Amino acid sequence: MATHYLKEWPRFFEAVASGDKTFEVRRDDRGFEVGDMLVLREWVLPSKRKSEMYVGAYSGRELRVRVTYVLRGPFVDLLGDECVVLAIRKETTNGEKSQEG
Repeated sequence: MATHYLKEWPRFFEAVASGDKTFEVRRDDRGFEVGDMLVLREWVLPSKRKSEMYVGAYSGRELRVRVTYVLRGPFVDLLGDECVVLAIRKETTNGEKSQEG
């Protein structure tokens, strides 16, 4: 089981934090597997100018989630060979209760 550190845009970070988003769609360039830990690090932009689209910084907020299922293409026409859908479950941290359902 590996640990992967990933950038997460604020709106997606919030959706994972609230429990509304229980999946990740990513480029399959890391060999993701069931049981892997994802450390989602919130990535924020200092401005909305297109020229600075990818210039940003980490906010300091992180979420740890466990990969519970991996769906790979190409049988899913929309994904192709290069993408993967990862079912995730938020890990319990700082005394917070797990949101298993």
